[in-house]
Order: sequence, then structure tokens, then C-alpha cells
Amino acid sequence: MITEIVTFQLKGEATLPDSSSPARKVIRDFLTLVLAALGARSAYYGQFIEKPEIVIMFIGWDSIDDHKSFMNSPNYETHINNLRTIINNDKPLTILHVPFNPSDNPAPALGANSNVGVTEVVYFYFPSALTSGEKDVIMSSVDKMRPVMERSEVLAVYDGWAVEEAVPNPGPQASEGEKSKVYINVCGWVDVEAHMRFTGTEDFGQNIHHLLGLKNISDKLGSAHRYHGLATSEIMIPLSVALGTLWLDIAEDDTHGIKRVARRPGAQI
Repeated sequence: MITEIVTFQLKGEATLPDSSSPARKVIRDFLTLVLAALGARSAYYGQFIEKPEIVIMFIGWDSIDDHKSFMNSPNYETHINNLRTIINNDKPLTILHVPFNPSDNPAPALGANSNVGVTEVVYFYFPSALTSGEKDVIMSSVDKMRPVMERSEVLAVYDGWAVEEAVPNPGPQASEGEKSKVYINVCGWVDVEAHMRFTGTEDFGQNIHHLLGLKNISDKLGSAHRYHGLATSEIMIPLSVALGTLWLDIAEDDTHGIKRVARRPGAQI
């Protein structure tokens, strides 16, 4: 399985947790069609609370080829054009494909675990010229943080490198047209406060240098972002250039301000 992560800016104001939101209906209708496609497994979407104009979607596919087949299907343009009615086309829509670890399905960090109330999503942008050796150094630093995370209140942690290796860098330090390789980390927490408690611990303070030290791999790290969102869970991103919070919608139940998108029979979350 591989996870497609889509982000885009809304054309107008919208409150996706509101069941009467027209934008929410457009997104849910689109994802319902996606989940009817061959190879589609799951779909989650959310809205950053601090940046409510930004929407993020997580779509699980058996393979990238299944996603491409959907995009080449006869009705795809009709479906995507309906979604475009709520997208600010002056801002780039971003699509990444990520094979996550330790499991290829990050759903437990997106609300599949009922104890998760917040999902943290972290994007790290590195120069596209990053070598395999430099990647190994990065992952060695990340691995040093894993036991620290395990001692925290975190409920689920997933990470992986985007398949795309020439992703536009949105960071303010980035040169115009600069391309990046992207490493993504997704964590599930009970709530934002649990994550904030962790960042205030001595354990975190004594070990965060493992991540901050990544800037030594290049004279310019690029950027990274942290966002919070509510799903029974939230989405965030460390070393933040921007801080936001996101409502995740997973579709049938409003209990935690999040729903689960209806899925085709047999699909797995």
C-alpha cells in the first residue's frame, strides 16, 4: 500500500466539521468516488484550524499504478473538475505518494485508533541533490528520536520518504523554483496538549538536537512544518515554518468532530 497525500487551498471560507458545509460535501463526494476505484483502500481529509483555507487528504492505494489508472479513467475529469470548484487555482495543489513505515497504512494515526484525538504531520524538505549517504545520516538521526517518542504519550508514529524527488519547496528560505526531497512523519496523540506536554519535557529538550542537527547535512535544510488537527486525532509538523491545526474527517460519526469517508465494500482502513 502507498498513501497519496494531497494538499490544496480553498477558494473561499469553509468549516469542514460542519455537516452543512458545501465544500465538505464536494470533498466527501469526490472521496466516495475515489473509494469506488480499483485499488483504493481508505480516505481521510482535514482542514487546518490555524490555516482553515488549507485542506489535506490522505488516500490509501494498493499501488501508484492504481492511482494513475483512476486518473486515466473516463470520468476522472468530471470528478476532479467538481473538486476544482472549491480550490483556489492560484495556489499549487500538491500530491505526494508515501510508503510509510513501520506499517504501510498510517490510519491508526489518522483516527482509526479511537484513542487518537490529534494527528501530527511533519514535512521535512531537503535539497533534491540529497545523496543516499546523506539520507542514511538523516534516518540515523531520526532513529535516535524513536525511543524518545516511545517514552512519550504518542499513540502511533509513521514515517516515510515521498516517492517524488523534485517537490517544490514552500519554505521562505527556498530559492524560486527550488526542488526538494520530502520526508514525512505522522504521529497520533490523544490531544494537542499531550503533544505540547511532550515538547516541554526534559527528554524532548535533551534529544531534539538530533532533528535540529539535520541542517548540517546541507547548508540549507529547506523547511519543515508542524500542524495540529482534530480527528479523534490531529495533524502536525515539527521544525515549523508554519503552525496550524487541522480537523480530520474520517465519515459516519461526528462524535469527535471527525467522520469517516464512506468506503467501497471490502476496503480496509
